[in-house]
Amino acid sequence: MQEVAVVSQWGNSKGIRMPAGILRKAQIDLNDKLFFEVDENRRIILSRVPTPKQGTLEYLFKDYNGETFQAEINDLGETVGNEKW
Repeated sequence: MQEVAVVSQWGNSKGIRMPAGILRKAQIDLNDKLFFEVDENRRIILSRVPTPKQGTLEYLFKDYNGETFQAEINDLGETVGNEKW
């Protein structure tokens, strides 16, 4: 499948609109991240950045940017029931 796109000015940047059929075939969705490469023949190669699978530690921490976590421990007094802590 070959399609034509036009480079347009968007603010200080330039961009192209990708046809829906190409996006569908490549299984690219809105907000997917893409790698850009240019080969020795000046061809632009796009590939999707893989996203971690849901439920994995990589997925759970994909948006973690290293901020510190702080917690305050409260003394709740004597135990009342069969608490193990």
